[in-house]
Amino acid sequence: MQKIKTSRFGEVDVQEDEIIVFPEGLLGFGAFHRFVILNPQEGSPFRWLQSLDDGELAFVIIEPLNFMFEYDLEISDSDALSIGVQKAEDVVLYAIVTIPENAKEMTANLQGPIVINGRNRKARQVISNKSEHVLRARIIEEMQKRAARLAEAAKSDPSKKQE
Repeated sequence: MQKIKTSRFGEVDVQEDEIIVFPEGLLGFGAFHRFVILNPQEGSPFRWLQSLDDGELAFVIIEPLNFMFEYDLEISDSDALSIGVQKAEDVVLYAIVTIPENAKEMTANLQGPIVINGRNRKARQVISNKSEHVLRARIIEEMQKRAARLAEAAKSDPSKKQE
């Protein structure tokens, strides 16, 4: 176990098996390779990707399926190989969140998601070639669309449970 000092969470204990390694760093932050995912608010879909190399560097992240109905990412063979992914089940996806002054306008970067190999804790930020994966997906709007779609599905088939 190691202790890290962060600007947002104070001193945090990190277990070795919680460390996520980005061999190439994140886009624009190539010098930072070791991160941990923090969950400071239980029940929230948001997490923090906290750098272990710089306590000042942290990103708000969210799993796309926590606010969208579907998110289908195709990972190139070279991206998968670079972090040792062999099965789709090993992949954990996150999108980096941008929170402007008006939090209702927060967005998620679906064009440059973070792909983590849950087996070996290696990660990479990849670039999606799908046109529907936008750089600034409006999280609140997508949540509303998802809720409406689930409500509609529940009306047409009452036996289906809400997610």
